Amino acid sequence: MSTNYVWPLSNSTTSDEMNTSFGPRINTNRWDFHDGIDLPASIGTKVYAMRGGIVHFAGLPGDPGAGRYDSRHVILEVDDPNDGWMYLAYLHLDSIDGAVISGANIVQGQEIGTVGKHEATYPHLHIEFLQGTPDADAQTSRHPLKYLPYSNKANFTAPLADRFNRFGPHMAARLLFGASNRSEGDLLRIEVDLLRGTGVLATRVVDFHDETTINKKRGNSDKKIFKNDMGVEGYQKSRMNDPERTRADLHYGILVRNLPDECDTLVARVFDIGGSMVSSAPIPVPDQNATNELVCFEGGAMPPTGWELVTSTTGSGTTVTNDASAAYSGTHGMLCIDDSTTETRTQRAGIEFTLPPGRFEWIAEGWFNPNVLDLAPDQSILLLHLLHGENLSVAARIRNEDGQLLAGIVAKDSDGDLRGSNSSVVSGAIIPGFWRKWRLHLLRIGTRETTAVLYLDKDGELAEHDRLNWDSTTFEPQVLRAGIGRSEAGGKATVLVDELRISEYPIP
Repeated sequence: MSTNYVWPLSNSTTSDEMNTSFGPRINTNRWDFHDGIDLPASIGTKVYAMRGGIVHFAGLPGDPGAGRYDSRHVILEVDDPNDGWMYLAYLHLDSIDGAVISGANIVQGQEIGTVGKHEATYPHLHIEFLQGTPDADAQTSRHPLKYLPYSNKANFTAPLADRFNRFGPHMAARLLFGASNRSEGDLLRIEVDLLRGTGVLATRVVDFHDETTINKKRGNSDKKIFKNDMGVEGYQKSRMNDPERTRADLHYGILVRNLPDECDTLVARVFDIGGSMVSSAPIPVPDQNATNELVCFEGGAMPPTGWELVTSTTGSGTTVTNDASAAYSGTHGMLCIDDSTTETRTQRAGIEFTLPPGRFEWIAEGWFNPNVLDLAPDQSILLLHLLHGENLSVAARIRNEDGQLLAGIVAKDSDGDLRGSNSSVVSGAIIPGFWRKWRLHLLRIGTRETTAVLYLDKDGELAEHDRLNWDSTTFEPQVLRAGIGRSEAGGKATVLVDELRISEYPIP
């Protein structure tokens, strides 16, 4: 245990309360590498120097020497006995002590400022340890628990097999592990052996201190998850003490893609800062077919092979037909009509496809022309409707918001509550009678940080229009219903559908 540093809030060797620790997390509903530790505290809580040194910077973003940090902050330059020059960053400060100015000598335990929420969503202190340079973009951030005193325990669970996708010709795996206490977030390194029988074909590594194995450049993006065909996800957000959703523990996923055809077994190992290691049992790699179902409606059959027809079970006025008038390309498309306005229950008029279980990613898309939309305020129609049994899981929708028809997403959280969001009026406004391509991309399925991303066609290109995060561990997708997946009682709709696809791997 290090004794060269003290914690910045307790000003002692007693650990401060922690939210998300160093490493992967979900931020703005995207993958993010968190370069430090978040310490929640009320605004005005005193912040102390973790070690004596020289003030490298103290001030606001935009001040000379501020670098890329976007909040009021202080950076101390200290001499570490093992790692040389270290730069300790204190972010989101409410105030900076008057004696803390560039070039000033600071002693350990000296007050340097107070906790704030400047450029943050809640009051907390974010701390970082940068080795050798104060440049936040240099990817030299180090785990603060390598330096701060804490009680190290072998606290991580052994990785377990979770889900597998076939991304085109190659298999991909997701393995899960975690820690029961969020204050024990000292994860540092993950190794995965790819085996054929007992022989190791290759070993893939993610090391949080090695930028060649993980994308640590600032900026949240799901495109940054993988490096060398392996990535680690953290299934928590910064504010783990959020009163609406408190997280007491830590969840992680190991993603390994492009497994060689001869790979039939995985073994994963997890290491913490103190060197403790836990290993998985051998994990068999299944040989499963990829789902990549495209329906163009050209054969005239309704429903298409492998799909089921669904219309409302009560009343009349809901029909689904293969029709030449519904073609976007080719000669035929799917014509979905809900012409019933006297019903007291929701209606449906579309087709369904049963999803094979155990996937961690799905993409549903198609060309849609909502030719008729008669929706009262706050009413919606679901075009790409994914269900868990008879319950909503997640859907791409059109909703009447204050007289504007807007594209958006709605999902059912693990507690049964609905979470919804809409595109902006500018980008997501829906005009009846016009074709647009819709794509709903589901990431991190079966975790408490599942994400749905809605893309819409704009000038011939798919562009992201909405993004929603929710917990899908209770109501994960089992069935895709497309067309009029659901329309609300009293509403009327006619929707034309063509080039419908459901796939478990990214579509160009």
